[in-house]
Amino acid sequence: MNAFGLAPLLLIFPVIGVLFNGLVGRKFVEADREIGEKWTGWFGTIMAFSAFAVAVSLFFSLQANGHHAEVVHLFDWINIPSAGFHVPWAMRIDTLSVTMMLVVTGVGSLIHIYAIGYMHGDKDFSRFFAYLNLFLFFMLILVSGSSYLMLFVGWEGVGLCSFLLIGFWFSFVDKNGVWKNANAARKAFVVNRIGDFGIVLAVILTFWAFGSLEFDVVFETALEMFKSKEPLLLFGQEVAFGSVVTAITALFLLGATGKSAQIPLYVWLPDAMAGPTPVSALIHAATMVTSGIYLIVRSNTLFEMARLSVGSELLFGVISTPDLVALVGASTALLAGLIAFTQFDIKGVLAYSTVSQLGFMIAAVGMGAYVAGMFHLMMHAFFKALLFMSAGSVIHGMEHGHHHLHDHDDDDFDPQDMRTMGGLRNRMNITSVVYIIGALALAGIVPLAGFWSKDEILAHASANDGGIFTAVYVMLVIAAISTAFYMGRQLKMVFFGEPRHAAAAHAEESSNLMTYPLIALAALAIVGGLANLPHFAAEHGAEAGGFSYLALEHWLEHSLHAFELTEEHVLHMPHTPIQIQWSVAIISTILAVGSISLAFFVIYKDTSKANSAPDPLQKTPIWWTSVLPLNTLYMDYFIPAFNRMAKWVAISLDWVFWHDFVHNRLVRDMFVTFAAFTSSVLDQKGVDGIVNGVASTTRRLSGFLRQTESGYVRSYALSIFMGAVLLVIYFMFATAG
Repeated sequence: MNAFGLAPLLLIFPVIGVLFNGLVGRKFVEADREIGEKWTGWFGTIMAFSAFAVAVSLFFSLQANGHHAEVVHLFDWINIPSAGFHVPWAMRIDTLSVTMMLVVTGVGSLIHIYAIGYMHGDKDFSRFFAYLNLFLFFMLILVSGSSYLMLFVGWEGVGLCSFLLIGFWFSFVDKNGVWKNANAARKAFVVNRIGDFGIVLAVILTFWAFGSLEFDVVFETALEMFKSKEPLLLFGQEVAFGSVVTAITALFLLGATGKSAQIPLYVWLPDAMAGPTPVSALIHAATMVTSGIYLIVRSNTLFEMARLSVGSELLFGVISTPDLVALVGASTALLAGLIAFTQFDIKGVLAYSTVSQLGFMIAAVGMGAYVAGMFHLMMHAFFKALLFMSAGSVIHGMEHGHHHLHDHDDDDFDPQDMRTMGGLRNRMNITSVVYIIGALALAGIVPLAGFWSKDEILAHASANDGGIFTAVYVMLVIAAISTAFYMGRQLKMVFFGEPRHAAAAHAEESSNLMTYPLIALAALAIVGGLANLPHFAAEHGAEAGGFSYLALEHWLEHSLHAFELTEEHVLHMPHTPIQIQWSVAIISTILAVGSISLAFFVIYKDTSKANSAPDPLQKTPIWWTSVLPLNTLYMDYFIPAFNRMAKWVAISLDWVFWHDFVHNRLVRDMFVTFAAFTSSVLDQKGVDGIVNGVASTTRRLSGFLRQTESGYVRSYALSIFMGAVLLVIYFMFATAG
């Protein structure tokens, strides 16, 4: 089977959806809303499913040709022979890109179905689906491009779509008069520009160093330079190869911190939850935020070369880029996990959880566990999209319950506040079941998908010696404990106990269009771990009972050139265990179950109190401290200290410092000041001044010359006579000379 010729359809189908909904979709909806929504919504969904079908055919084509990568050339894009610069518009079809295609189109198609029900009745229904298809188009360019420049086109495109979709309800103003959605969209756009600046510099430096931007050429040239150990001539100076690779990968990390919401550029993602829930599920849980992970995995050869840097080749002479990537990811996972303790917005908890789980992925690829990072990326797409969409179902149910109350004057009612929920499992059976499955998968409970992917990352960290790996392991374990706790807290507050608001008591289950995709994602969250099931015993071979162990690793290793180079002893990647690490698995499971139980049965055992009651976490002691002499010490010092730390992390560090100071003062104000300077000084007084000055000078000169055109013959005769006199004088002096 060879379906590589169908690859362009992967991009064409979403474009057709964009054109249909962008040009005529609104007319269908305005003519007849019920029929129009079906036409526009299902047309966009069918285009997404069609792209998924193409991705599936490419998957089987790679299986048939022995996983050999294919490059499908579409047309010559940029060609500057004098500069030796040639970039074709071509699609790279290999196991890594196809994996991303399947995730993007598969999860994206389910979210399209969900959005038909969620966005029902919205006045801009067709515009929303045009944006969704446009996002799929750019995301597929990002993951299928054969060069860094094509990747950057998709990178910027998904940034644009993120801005459009977060700010979809741009005219919404909350009760405080704040343009919440519009501000969140602008914030995401500006913060991502910082990371994009790093990508631009990395692309420039890559071309300068290797003479190309196509992946194959870049990696082959880099390998030849790495083996030769000869310095590169850059900007007229000889620079060590290790220093160049370190600089390129460090700039890639800067770009990844923007798109994948890592310290310090994670501040945009929690605000982005202001957008419609399908946006949160598609862009900020399953696809766009994983772009940074994909970039690092695609550049695995460069990162493994940078890992071998020594001395002055290290970043700031202290640390290698991969080690820094791992530390940034682990720190982000821990910080975001702690912040989630203080959140009461149901989507806010999931937002910081997304930041934390992205930290797990970044830490994994930084440690050289590229397959583990991609494995967690896939599983996270399943259960986090499930959780966001289920949260949207809960919000719909709460709004429906509030709408049917006799008293609609509750201005303070927030359908996303978990303190107003409770007991929803009795009102929303399907949503509660799938939400619990997603939450347990996220918490890492065996045998759900999240257990296998998260355990693989922890096993990799524990299997390698060194201070960096030990520090990453400890931080990730604490982050995993935090994940289990805040998900147990959320489950208890939302679905169990008694309703704490009349809206919760009258909530209703969502429509089938919203619940069927949830059931499909819940099934993937249950069985997804089979994609890379580890060996359970040393005697097991690659095949046991007809099932292929480590299927994802065997699949992806054909795209990860660093694996082959490590086998040839050219590179030295950190050790990745292929068997289950029982000590790590048992410890992580016990900690996860214990953390959920602590939240569910101890801290939040009584959730029947009014929604205005303080959070039990602020005052309730852990049960076993009551029988120990440390109880007084615990109550007087530990609990207040923890509360102050959590509050400081959430308010002072995260909000006041990162959100307000760094974003508003440094980023936004500097951007606005520079824009004002460019507009008022450079543009108006500089560019406009030069243009207006030339025009004014021309006008004055023409006015002077116009006076010589009097229309009188005697004036023209006098002018001719004076000219003749001047010529005679000139020739007299010229002859005398």
